[in-house]
Amino acid sequence: MGAWDEFISATETCSSAHQSVHSSLPSPSSHWIPPGAGSLKINCDGSWSRDLKRGWGGIILRDNRGHLVDGRRSRILSTSAFLAEASVLREACLFAKALNLSSVCIENDNAQLISLSVSELVPPWEALAIISDIRSLASDLRLSFRWTPREGNEAAHWIASSQASSLGLNWVVSPPAVLFSILCNDAISYQ
Repeated sequence: MGAWDEFISATETCSSAHQSVHSSLPSPSSHWIPPGAGSLKINCDGSWSRDLKRGWGGIILRDNRGHLVDGRRSRILSTSAFLAEASVLREACLFAKALNLSSVCIENDNAQLISLSVSELVPPWEALAIISDIRSLASDLRLSFRWTPREGNEAAHWIASSQASSLGLNWVVSPPAVLFSILCNDAISYQ
């Protein structure tokens, strides 16, 4: 049995424990929290280089057992770290739309961005178009947003980081060792 099969087997045996513990934990947690039974969750994060005015976005879709369902890594051109994060959140919404998902929770570790995405506050002018897109997509797809600390967003953070520069084309099917380790740690955090 391969490492991925062992991971799936181990996480399936504890899925009922995940569900009962998940409902009793306070929010936010310092680690990844799976969605409810039968649900999916998207985590997203962005990286940005001031010198290059660009970065990367990481988006990851997992089920309630912590299984990696899909994901993407994309290049971002931006004038600030905040706009890079906002661009990735919009990409996560478009990712949900492309997969025909609705009622999905999207998590990000930027509290200001999440706050602007769920409120009617007027965003900074440079982010107005992006935040408006996020709000519109959220309304159309019944998406919800949640802030999570960096520890709860580690997989998306790694995908967005420069460390993930060597991700192959099939990283969702065969995650690199570092990402695989993060996914395993996330999945067993409720055991």
